[in-house]
Amino acid sequence: ASPQFSPAFFEAGGSLRSTPATRNRLFHQPPQAPASGGPRAEKSRRLRLGVKRAKSIFLAIVLLSASTAIEAADRPEPLKLAVIAPVLEWDDVPEIERLTDWMQGHYNLKVTWIQPEHPPQTDDKEVQKAYHRNPPPVKGLEKALDADVVYTAITHVHLNKADTLTYFKLLMTKPIVAGKRAHHGLNISMDKNQELPDEILAGLGEVKVEKPQTRWAMAVFGCVMGGHHGGKVNIAEGQANHPIIQGLDELWQHRMTKRGYKYKQMAPDVKVLIESEGMPQIWVRDAQPDVDRRLVYVGYDPEDFDKHEALRRLMARAVFWAAGKDHRAHEDG
Repeated sequence: ASPQFSPAFFEAGGSLRSTPATRNRLFHQPPQAPASGGPRAEKSRRLRLGVKRAKSIFLAIVLLSASTAIEAADRPEPLKLAVIAPVLEWDDVPEIERLTDWMQGHYNLKVTWIQPEHPPQTDDKEVQKAYHRNPPPVKGLEKALDADVVYTAITHVHLNKADTLTYFKLLMTKPIVAGKRAHHGLNISMDKNQELPDEILAGLGEVKVEKPQTRWAMAVFGCVMGGHHGGKVNIAEGQANHPIIQGLDELWQHRMTKRGYKYKQMAPDVKVLIESEGMPQIWVRDAQPDVDRRLVYVGYDPEDFDKHEALRRLMARAVFWAAGKDHRAHEDG
């Protein structure tokens, strides 16, 4: 567009050779502010910039908080897992703790650790007898009643009468993941000639077991142990697609670090997932007569879980399967 000349232009003789101030006057342009407005202008500029940045940061925080709230709303509640295991060197508690820490870090789980008091490690027979005559209460055992799933690896422990009944209630009403040695070595307290609770006996179905200590193990875990056994593992026929072990091909690439078990008797409803030289080492129960709950028995030693991530994933999957949930909806990584 053509410039709009002012009368002052013609008064200057029609020449454009003039100072910037003259040109502004000639072309009706407002005077331009100097490049630097002094300290006060610089302070004002920085203040405006600071306010602008503060608004941007505030907006980012609001958006992030909204996103986090939406994500939290979509995220299911953590599955509550109660781990019942004594602090004993031979129970490999450090390994079990690392396993639960790993599961809690990789899956949407909240773990409560309950530690029964083990027998005194002493050669003093009177001290040992005192422990078995009056077993100490298991601190926090009642917390397991609020759990979604119970993991138990109790052995070498004596439960008093009250805790025996609570423990049996847990075994027959909660989804159970049983660790190695869970099915033997536990001393329970019952009155002379007292029979096992009906809830326990319901798990036997038509299976006949004579000894009370093995009767409850058959009713709950579906087995009567017959000694030590173990070696290279293999998947049980037809179970490759079971959600607990599906895709975990690394499981078959190693032997069990320590011996597993062999069994004199197995309940007819037991579904074996993993064997070791023909003997069951991992199995599930979800079709017990008159019992409405799931159980997974995992015969691996905690040391194996330390060595192999596939086994840690197997254990986490067992927890969610026992609860009747899809583990894939609860994975964090």
